[in-house]
Amino acid sequence: MLKPLLTSLLILFTAGLCFPQDDQSQYMKVHKVVSDPFCYQIRKGWSWRDTTPWEPFCGKFSNFWCDEGYVYTLQVKEYDSHADTIFVVKIVAREVPGGQCMKIHKKRIKVNDSLCYQVRKGWSSRDTTAWEPFCGKFSNFLYKKGEEYTVFVKEYNPHADTIFVVKHFSKSWVSEMDKKEELKEKRIRLKEKGRNDTIQAVPEKRRK
Repeated sequence: MLKPLLTSLLILFTAGLCFPQDDQSQYMKVHKVVSDPFCYQIRKGWSWRDTTPWEPFCGKFSNFWCDEGYVYTLQVKEYDSHADTIFVVKIVAREVPGGQCMKIHKKRIKVNDSLCYQVRKGWSSRDTTAWEPFCGKFSNFLYKKGEEYTVFVKEYNPHADTIFVVKHFSKSWVSEMDKKEELKEKRIRLKEKGRNDTIQAVPEKRRK
């Protein structure tokens, strides 16, 4: 009896450490406005589901540099869009809005006498999406023959001249994500099975 209780308390404690629970004003999102080099767009909170409107911030950040093209989630000492300076405690996340995952095949193919890459959308090893030829070049990425890659790109377009790679994911990350996906599917199947068993068991109980 004691062991399950301690396990539950440990899970709750760990969850409290990993995710911000209170004081949403101490977390914020920010991105740089390309058309305005002096101002940023910011909003309270950390979740993408947050519908808080963006507002301009024309001050400066302390302990943080904002690159164009990214949306940052920050932990700050105090959220104040009218302040001269916002002090950043730490960067929680950096994302590319609208970015996509893609795979690059370990073998290249010839298309009209050009040596091309083979690419496809998605990150999962179990994905059955067909490979497509990409005869352009990659920016911010070095391809080595004989290795399959999973990368995060600004835009997946096999017809483009250049695909900009934001991040390269390791094989261990892909393997871990595949396992999580398998576990998620297994849980869904078990949940559906439990519902079906319940539906079948109700008439039998009534007959008794």
